[in-house]
Amino acid sequence: MALLPFKKLTLIAHSCDEEKILTLLSRTGSAEIIRTSEIEHCVKGDASSRAETLSSEMAELSFCFDFWRAEKVKLDKVLRKQKAENVSLTSYAPKKIPLLEKIRAGKPDVAFDEFDKVGEEHEDILAVEKRLREISAEETELRGEATRNASLAEQLSFYEKCDLPFSAFKAGRMVETAVGLIPTDLLSGADLSSFPDLCLKELDSRQRVSTVFVAYPVAEKEAIAEKLSSLSFSKCSFAFPVTAVEKIAELRARDEEIYRKEIALAEEAVSYEEAIADRMRVLYDYYRVESEKARAIDSTFRSTTSFVLTAWVPAHLEEGTEKALKESGATYYSLYEDPLPDEKYPTLAKNNAVVTPYESITNMYSAPDPREIDPNPFVAFFYFVLFGLMVSDAAYGLILALGDFGLYFLKKPRRGEGHLLLIIGMGGISTFIWGVMFGGYFGESFFKPVLFNPMNEPLKMLILSVALGLFQILFGMGISFVQKCKNGKPVSAVFGEGSWFILFIGLGLFVLSGMVKGAAAVKLPALIVLAIGGACVLVGGALGKKGVKGKIIGAFGNVYGITGFMSDILSYCRLFGLGLATGVVGMVVNLIAGILRDLIPVAGYLLYVVILVVGHVFNIAINTLGAYVHNSRLQYVEFFSRFYTGGGHIFKPMGSDLKYIHLNSKGGKDL
Repeated sequence: MALLPFKKLTLIAHSCDEEKILTLLSRTGSAEIIRTSEIEHCVKGDASSRAETLSSEMAELSFCFDFWRAEKVKLDKVLRKQKAENVSLTSYAPKKIPLLEKIRAGKPDVAFDEFDKVGEEHEDILAVEKRLREISAEETELRGEATRNASLAEQLSFYEKCDLPFSAFKAGRMVETAVGLIPTDLLSGADLSSFPDLCLKELDSRQRVSTVFVAYPVAEKEAIAEKLSSLSFSKCSFAFPVTAVEKIAELRARDEEIYRKEIALAEEAVSYEEAIADRMRVLYDYYRVESEKARAIDSTFRSTTSFVLTAWVPAHLEEGTEKALKESGATYYSLYEDPLPDEKYPTLAKNNAVVTPYESITNMYSAPDPREIDPNPFVAFFYFVLFGLMVSDAAYGLILALGDFGLYFLKKPRRGEGHLLLIIGMGGISTFIWGVMFGGYFGESFFKPVLFNPMNEPLKMLILSVALGLFQILFGMGISFVQKCKNGKPVSAVFGEGSWFILFIGLGLFVLSGMVKGAAAVKLPALIVLAIGGACVLVGGALGKKGVKGKIIGAFGNVYGITGFMSDILSYCRLFGLGLATGVVGMVVNLIAGILRDLIPVAGYLLYVVILVVGHVFNIAINTLGAYVHNSRLQYVEFFSRFYTGGGHIFKPMGSDLKYIHLNSKGGKDL
């Protein structure tokens, strides 16, 4: 269980073998390409145009996936409308996937030969891409027309009370007629007495706007137009040979046509998915690998006939990588070197099946520095112990363990996947153990606890929580002590973490001398150890500080750090709070269910069962979430702050960044 060492591979090869070598390295999954140092008389590789083309191709495929999702959402809405209104709108029927298949859903396995074939022969995919773009454009045009129709219908609605076609309103030789809109408040206060020949009739009024009909002599057009303008008259510009009602009906009929046309286009778009989507996903990941190869080329330096490539290779894969290169038939020279002291190589942890899932917890905070102690075994132990203490109900633990492990074995995830299920499943085992210790079963005490019942003796629960917290913090300091000694800093270790150990040993002996009968003789040695520990704390704070003033400030600043230390220990009171909360909520659920059962005849038993099931499921869910989150916080803030450096980056070999598929070794090199 450790962080694995790496070798730095420098590879010089003939340019004609470049594609072969890059493909080989992407298939072996053994090399993370890094930028090659500048080489005299060589030029930097440039595959930017290739990368841009690949990015464009991936964008097109992403459009197809997104478009299919949007079209299926649209058709689902149509199906709901079809069912609610009992009308026939679509023959689309979403594919029903069995529950077990849904559970096991994951990235499909694709062989290298199939992978390459899709990359070379995908004219049919390009044709579908083109058609989907055309469908999208048609839908956009139809939506635009529907929007324009809606806007036009809104404008026409003001003229629904007018029973003449719009084309009937025009200027004659003697009289001009028109319809239009005038603000209602201006119309009600208008004085038209000076225009006896003006005929103005209100046809409708809505939204503080009146629809009016006007007729006036052509000879008085200018004067009347000026008066109408003062009333903010807006002349209707429509010249349709039909009435507003007829035009609105025509627009609604067209909207129905548009709606059905959109449904037909959506059906056509979705019909391509089942036939070609899987190959599209393979092609997308093919482009991703090709993009990685293009970035690798950008990281090389080259002459007219050769190129130089640099990569990190895990030390245990050096032999397999070299063997694969030799078998490829490429012309090359390779050199494997240990990293220089100041070089930061990738992080790759190797742990057993129990510890490996907890790597995801550590990596959420930050990947380990490759030169530090692997924190994952310690995180696994403490996370396991503290998780169960926070839920602490044996029945809940059994449900979590059986449920999550059962789901894991049903799902059968590949190596490196399904970590959350394993973490919660192992947390269920810890919960079961602590539940038995505390005698908690669905919020009740059916059996005598092995240790004590936290509900009856909360002080013991608080002491246990703080004691576990103190142990974890001191354990973290112990790791830091070992790391400093390994790094050649024993003085810093002794006067740093060592001083705190001495201080706590003295404090423990002092407490023991006052609490245990006959231990009074230990009091003086305890005070001496306390004094030594305190002195070491002062010296540790002064180490490395410049000047007398700096050393004094550093020394007493280190003493002030005791407050932070105590604050970290008190953070573990959350174990006490969450542990009690599980039992209290479970007890309340049982109480409410029992009251309703006794109050309501017959139906009360049904409510009793429903409340028990829903209540305890909720309690399991909310406390599992709380345990997961707060447990992570305790690792990150209280534990990691004692020893953990972090700041590393996970080993990411070329060819591993796949989104939709999993490449197997058929037809490729398996190291």
